[in-house]
Amino acid sequence: MSAQNEPIDTITWRCPSNIALIKYWGKKENQIPCNASLSMTLSKSFTEVTLQLFEKKSKEGIVLDYFFEGKKNTLFEERLQKYLKTRKEDFPFLKEHSIIINSYNSFPHSTGIASSASAFGAIALSLSDASRTYFKEESEESFLRNASRLARLGSGSACRSLYSGFALWGENKSVSGSSDEFAVKITDIHDNFKQLHDAILIVESEPKKVSSSVGHSLMEGHPYAEKRFAQANERTSRMVKVLARGDFEEFISMAESEALTLHAMMLTSKDYYILMRPGTLTVIEKIMNFRKESKIPVCFTLDAGPNVHVLYAEADQNKVRDFLNNDFKNCVKEIIFDKMGDGPRKLIS
Repeated sequence: MSAQNEPIDTITWRCPSNIALIKYWGKKENQIPCNASLSMTLSKSFTEVTLQLFEKKSKEGIVLDYFFEGKKNTLFEERLQKYLKTRKEDFPFLKEHSIIINSYNSFPHSTGIASSASAFGAIALSLSDASRTYFKEESEESFLRNASRLARLGSGSACRSLYSGFALWGENKSVSGSSDEFAVKITDIHDNFKQLHDAILIVESEPKKVSSSVGHSLMEGHPYAEKRFAQANERTSRMVKVLARGDFEEFISMAESEALTLHAMMLTSKDYYILMRPGTLTVIEKIMNFRKESKIPVCFTLDAGPNVHVLYAEADQNKVRDFLNNDFKNCVKEIIFDKMGDGPRKLIS
């Protein structure tokens, strides 16, 4: 993009990442999930996106520059160009304006935190915000639901990052209004789960060798696919009830089983692969032993990678932090302490 004058408008949104408790693994066309999923939105792990609009000097197509942490990111810019070309009706301002997007993450790369979720959440919010004047005035609920839909089309799990606390994505009989098109907020939450903490234990900081997109595709023709999708939908319904009644024992059982089931699907794919590392198993065993000995309701979950998320209540944070800081000095590279968050927010410059 050639040199620009002052921007016509500048819009900045901050969107957090999320960690799935009931896992989404396997998708259909247009980022439609094969099963429902349920996640917890984080607080300190977020992407911040600043969108600048300029008067377009020619009638050429979409004009975009994308920068990540101050550097031109051509690969992601090309991905975003393709995304915008398929969503022209959602972003009518692109006919008249060129755009520059600057993005940065509050967390380091390859840490088991879903950067595509927070990135596409923040991008969808910024683009949707820029489009508001072209559509009828809408409620905040409608705005977030539409942004969730648009985030999903960029990165499936991103749609869940548009809400605080817990969010559900995928049509499920347990939640009225749930949809494959966008996520919805889970509102009936027991006090036991209102201030959950998440410590991310970095076992390995190298990029994973198999992308999530490839992993999802391997569910096509997987021998256990249909049973897995049915299991995930049933567990989503159960988890909604667990969150409402405050049952930590069942929460722990389902969260840990879901983590291991996700990796079992990878291990039993036709083109099988292993993302867990020896350090992953060491961490899991230490957590299980600590829970048994201390009687503190702490548990683990995993994303599609080797790093471990440790979930625990705010009331137990001091004891759990002491345990993590003292017992994992020699088996993890870093610990990122995070907690349940309040969802995205618009920043005023």
